[in-house]
Amino acid sequence: MKTRLIGITLFAALAAVPAVQAQSLGERVEVGAFGQFTKLDEKVRMDNVAGIGARAGLSVYKWLGVEGDIQVGSTKATRAPNEDITYRPFRGLATLTVPIVASKKASLVLGGGYVNSVYAGRATPNEYEDGMTGLLGLKLCSAGKWGARIDGILDNNPSPNEQNIDGTSRNLGLRAGVTYALRGGCASVEQFDWTLKIDPATATIARGSTRQFALSAADMKARPIELRKVLNLTCSSSDASVATVDNTGKATAVKYGTATITCKGLVKKIERTASSTVTVPPPAWTLTLTPTSGATDVGKTLSFAAKAVDADNVDLGAITWSTANASIASVSNGTVTCNAAGSTTITATKTAYGSTQTKTATVDCKAVEAARVALDETLFDFDKAIVLKSGMDTLKVVLEAMKRIPTLRVSVEGHTDWYGDEAYNNTLAKTRAEAVMKSLLKLAGKDAASIKDRIVSSSFGEQCIVAPNGDADPGPPRPRVSKANKTAQAPNRRVEIWQLLDGKGAPTACRSASERAGHLPFGDLK
Repeated sequence: MKTRLIGITLFAALAAVPAVQAQSLGERVEVGAFGQFTKLDEKVRMDNVAGIGARAGLSVYKWLGVEGDIQVGSTKATRAPNEDITYRPFRGLATLTVPIVASKKASLVLGGGYVNSVYAGRATPNEYEDGMTGLLGLKLCSAGKWGARIDGILDNNPSPNEQNIDGTSRNLGLRAGVTYALRGGCASVEQFDWTLKIDPATATIARGSTRQFALSAADMKARPIELRKVLNLTCSSSDASVATVDNTGKATAVKYGTATITCKGLVKKIERTASSTVTVPPPAWTLTLTPTSGATDVGKTLSFAAKAVDADNVDLGAITWSTANASIASVSNGTVTCNAAGSTTITATKTAYGSTQTKTATVDCKAVEAARVALDETLFDFDKAIVLKSGMDTLKVVLEAMKRIPTLRVSVEGHTDWYGDEAYNNTLAKTRAEAVMKSLLKLAGKDAASIKDRIVSSSFGEQCIVAPNGDADPGPPRPRVSKANKTAQAPNRRVEIWQLLDGKGAPTACRSASERAGHLPFGDLK
């Protein structure tokens, strides 16, 4: 036969592939090299052949492909004239590459087609034999483009060369080699995979509202997969208290927060998932503070109330309190304590649902006018510490106030005029204060025990002069003090009784002019 039969037979093999298969023609192109041992039929009357060869192939449709190979090997005729012969067969095959289910990288290769065997150097007139060939092979692939092939070959040659006119010969071959994919991967068939998609990837849904998410599926080549083919398609929420979802991807917002919506399903026993983030914005909320202003005396307290609620009238919990000037007024859980005279601002603060609100109120702390009485002039004679009858009447007023007001505390403070030695005057002032305390407790009688702990005493000698009248105190030796000077200095010979304001102790210095100007009688206390 003629060599042109090669092209005719290969064309016939390609023509056998339906036209529709050309859609994937050339998706995978590979080349390879191999070594082959061929056991020639005895009828061919030649020695067996060891040779090398090369192949090239391409995919046509799915598992179907075509390939061609050529081999070269040397042999020798076993009949006279025993010439040396080059054995050079060419094959064109249609192949079916079937993946082995248990392995992702192994395939069976089945092939059939035309073989043209060339016996170059043969003494007979025709060097060519045409026949049919069959192939059974195993293909092993790496993760990339390289692979290995082991094939068994059977060539059936109905040619009469070296045989009777009706004779045939069958040559068996075993080959092993490598392959490399010029296009695509080594694996004959891509492993199936698919993706599940949920759209949009994030969404904000108002509380109480719904949102339909779009679900879609596609294979590894982005070809759509009908959702009805996705088995066990289910959707769930990471936090059902924030948002719920049904199996169609319809989400319902429940309350403020963030939740993840996850849907999953099976295609060909492969599970895939898709997720979307749902954000439910916070509800409106308000902070109130009552009253918006308040005033009280130093040492006393005021009560303020603050509350934060959302649109559903849900109490949002504890409030944070602060003051602009703690030295004037301090605040704790809405209770304001006036510490000093003046005005300041307190602030109620609440952070909820990711935002912060504040409310303020003005606090006016008023200075307290302390009650005071003074046992002066005729109440203490010059250089004496005896409480006179008129002084006892004054102490009765103080005692009555202490019985009427259980929280009333007093300070008894002794003073002298400027005549005399300073050390002596210090002692005299202390003696006067002690005399007043004893008289006060004596007047209290059986109630003395209940008021004793509410009385403190101190003395200042001649430090706190209130009437700078009369002649200056001469230095020693001092002359006798005149009656005029004694009268002029009478207001300084005194014991003062002061109301102690909340938190205050016995004074350590003279009372200021403003304190004296603002005093009121003990009888006026309420």
